[in-house]
Amino acid sequence: MSAPDAGPLAGLSVVEVAAGTSDLGLGAAGGVPGMILADLGARVVRVVDAAAPIDAHVPWGRAWHRAKDVVVTGDRDETFALLRDADAALVYGPEALVEGRGLGYRDLREANPSLVHARCRPGRTSKGTVEDFGLLVEANAGFCTQLEGHRPGPIFVDARASGVGTACLLTVQVLALLTRRGRTGAGGWAETSLYDGMLATLGCMIGRSERAAAEIEGYWRDGSTFPNFLYRCADGELLQVWFGGKGMYRSLIEVLGDEPSDDGYYTDQMTGRLGERAARWVSFFATRPRAEWTRLLRAAGVACEPVLGPGEALADPHLAETGLARTLAGDGHRDVVVGSPIAVSRLGADRPAGDGRARRAARARDGDALAGLRVVDFSAFVAGPLAAEILADLGADVIKVEPPGGEAMRAAAYAVAACQRGKRSLALDVGAPEARPVVERLLRGADVVLHNFRVGVSERLGIDEATVAALNPHAVYCHATAFGDTGPRASLPGNDALMQAVTGFERAIGGDGNDPIAATWIPIDMCGGWVAAAGVLAGLYARTTGGGGRRVVTSLLGSGMLVHSGVFERDGALVRGPEVDARQTGYGPGHRLYEGGDGRWFALVLPDERAWARLAALPEIAGLPAEYAPLRGGAGDAAARRAERVLEAAFATADAAAWVARLRGLGLAAEPVEPLDRDAFRRAVLDDPVNRDLGRVVQYDTADWGRFEQIGPLVRYGPEPVRGPRLMLPGIGEHTVEVLTELGFGGAEVDALLAAEVARRLDAGAMAIDRP
Repeated sequence: MSAPDAGPLAGLSVVEVAAGTSDLGLGAAGGVPGMILADLGARVVRVVDAAAPIDAHVPWGRAWHRAKDVVVTGDRDETFALLRDADAALVYGPEALVEGRGLGYRDLREANPSLVHARCRPGRTSKGTVEDFGLLVEANAGFCTQLEGHRPGPIFVDARASGVGTACLLTVQVLALLTRRGRTGAGGWAETSLYDGMLATLGCMIGRSERAAAEIEGYWRDGSTFPNFLYRCADGELLQVWFGGKGMYRSLIEVLGDEPSDDGYYTDQMTGRLGERAARWVSFFATRPRAEWTRLLRAAGVACEPVLGPGEALADPHLAETGLARTLAGDGHRDVVVGSPIAVSRLGADRPAGDGRARRAARARDGDALAGLRVVDFSAFVAGPLAAEILADLGADVIKVEPPGGEAMRAAAYAVAACQRGKRSLALDVGAPEARPVVERLLRGADVVLHNFRVGVSERLGIDEATVAALNPHAVYCHATAFGDTGPRASLPGNDALMQAVTGFERAIGGDGNDPIAATWIPIDMCGGWVAAAGVLAGLYARTTGGGGRRVVTSLLGSGMLVHSGVFERDGALVRGPEVDARQTGYGPGHRLYEGGDGRWFALVLPDERAWARLAALPEIAGLPAEYAPLRGGAGDAAARRAERVLEAAFATADAAAWVARLRGLGLAAEPVEPLDRDAFRRAVLDDPVNRDLGRVVQYDTADWGRFEQIGPLVRYGPEPVRGPRLMLPGIGEHTVEVLTELGFGGAEVDALLAAEVARRLDAGAMAIDRP
């Protein structure tokens, strides 16, 4: 058994193979999974064939590869030998450099049948295959058109959606297959791509129904019209405000001195009066400096956060106290980097597992990674419910426990669709004394207990760690928090908008010197769900191999910091690497969007000197500097800016499509950007035949919306056949009687709970419909 402080993955060997890829191209996908696994205790060896030329001035690897042993080799046999002895592999690169060299799963499974082989390959849709650069993938998909920028046309959306989404997918895949291996002894394969990773962040954005109400279908078709409560204060600093919690709206109005609301938050939102207030409050916030507003609002219980740039939050003492900022020393420097967003420790007293539930899981031998495991999901909103849905996608039986009136986000159809698929709903007033026997039986029978309540709430409800440990010492207990469960910020409320502000997300998208721009698809909440799922899986793996339950803590703050986790602090100064320019075109001449003479746009990546020279050979581009300078900043900044001027002028002489054809004819990586509105973008995803074949898109019947289409389970793995989740959205209390009966309550006891309105069953005539 590993020592308690050794990490849940202590003793594991992970090999990370990066063949012909770059940190800039893959983004977080190429570095963060191995970083997280190393932070959780695994030994990670990174194998690279050579440094990517475009990475010469990209410093992000200092943070991502900090705890890895780096091996530089182009020798196939040396790489194969490392993989043959590994527990898990993260393998990146085109097929010619991976499968073509005998480094794929099929090549390795005989030599190492227990290997977990997670493959990130170039993304493929019906449009074809796109090289492993997030910019190219997002341009090809039309993602660059989904936010309104500071100029007309598509923008370089520095949300790093494809990279961070793929990082989440790979981390979940590896941990899920390791957990399955713990009970079966067999390895397996998983695969994903930067395109899949982009989709992993867009679950709340992509949907289409047959007959949903106009306001529901309108969200999926046109997007959100909800104001972003971002205000410039008297000192010029920006403040993000959120007041969706109980009583916050009234408190905010009182602090601002605005006229009271007679009808309340939700009515004002539906009638448009909230939007009117949001516009009016611009002048209110301009009267005081940010620090004063922060003090007043927090004292009144209203959530707010400063708008910072990427990496600036590393200086906040809260991050160091909670492990979200780590200090590294070496080469005469003191570096502060983003720490792990997942903390795993022993649950309660150190007692071994070994009861019936562990044996039940061991008997479940089919392909689903979590077959036979039960998850009790007390969470609400987005991140917690999404984590539980991912566990359902992996085969777990997920019981969603929600109030008899439904959880808070039942009014937001997009969140129900994105985060509740495949679960069973138990409608129960958890805090009622009559519900206590039900709660205790749920906790005793759970393999995983998950919630995302604010610090202190779980104790009041009797579902806290100590209670769970006493009732069920083998459980994995996950608290998906806002800011962590300790530290000076632990008690503060948090949501996606606040985290976009404090982590630098909004600033990065806005571009150099511009006002920040918030993403509308709840990206940090979505990332938080994936991170919490990964934390649960790490806890399950540790339970399988080391015995005893596990306590898992994740946070939205930690998840948000992952997006720009390549940024770090060196000797007190931030090292950011490439940043988006004021026109929001990209990072420099070799990695950006260009406008053609017809007003259409395309993306171009010049990964090395050869590509630069081929481009310079064109007669229209004769003035391109001889120096390879693909990115702004660093020693080549002046040459990069001259190159951009040359290329912008040249590309304005012909249509974008003509340029794409010519550039591709030279073997250069160029992708057109289709001008897609929100509806066209979702149709491009949902109607793509490759997406349907791969299960990226699913459709099924629902009671209220008719036929419904959405992004499906994105974790693809084998080799055993995978049943996957039931494709259904549970109605409130649809499975109440079923679950209570399974827990051992007799008919009279169930009827008493229903009669007392402590529990609720789905109303007659409103039964959900699911796939057989």
